[in-house]
Amino acid sequence: MISNRPFANLRAKPLSPLNPAVVNLIWINVIVFVSLWILSFTPIGGVLFSVLAFSPTWPIYLSFYSVVTSLFVHAGLWHILGNMLWLYFVGIILEDLIGKKHIWKLFFGGGISGVMLFYLLSIAFNNTAPLVGASAGISAILVATAIFTPNYRVYLFGMIAIELRWIVVAKIVFDVLGMFGGMNAGGSQAHVGGYIFGALYITELKGIWNFPKITWKKTNFQGRPSRSASVSINNQENSPSQEQIDQILDKISKSGYDKLSKKEKEMLFKASKK
Repeated sequence: MISNRPFANLRAKPLSPLNPAVVNLIWINVIVFVSLWILSFTPIGGVLFSVLAFSPTWPIYLSFYSVVTSLFVHAGLWHILGNMLWLYFVGIILEDLIGKKHIWKLFFGGGISGVMLFYLLSIAFNNTAPLVGASAGISAILVATAIFTPNYRVYLFGMIAIELRWIVVAKIVFDVLGMFGGMNAGGSQAHVGGYIFGALYITELKGIWNFPKITWKKTNFQGRPSRSASVSINNQENSPSQEQIDQILDKISKSGYDKLSKKEKEMLFKASKK
């Protein structure tokens, strides 16, 4: 794992903008879980859980909000614990490389994509079970990390070195096989939706393909086209060049983050803040 990042900063305030995106996502999930657990001892606890969960039997135009709220609802302690461990140990790797704003986009984009794939398949196969959990958003982060830094190695049980991509590949295979059978078919369907979004997002970010963008030509108040020329001024004199960043990312892919020098880590950190 990344050696210069502590497991937790005890001085960090919950939901502080100074926290990594991964940490704040964990805070939100834990706060929602604890709140619902406390409310479960009251008459409204079960009702609130059902309202926040995504149910394929409800009209989507009435429960559209649950496409997002269901990402922060978990069915039990082991459910949230497993999800948060995946989110922290893998998400923190990717956030160090591409910055926090992409983590938020991957989590919500992957989560919503997972819920929608689950919804479509539930209609097709007449599934009535509700969906809860952050795993679809986390799946997007997992596959994005495996694609962005495919040779990054982790140590299972602190002893067995294995490239992260093979762990993710194995997880994808199990989820694809479990989409139409097993005890958690709905969860596997949501995971696959997250994988699809994460793969599309990170490959577009790497420049492998470009998502079509629509631009509108601006006009001034007299109806004449505004000038199209623009000037880009870089005020950060010490910002690393794209070539330097590419060299650092290649080094991470081949040798891992721990092999970077202090200067290279600083350059990568500056780039992630752009």
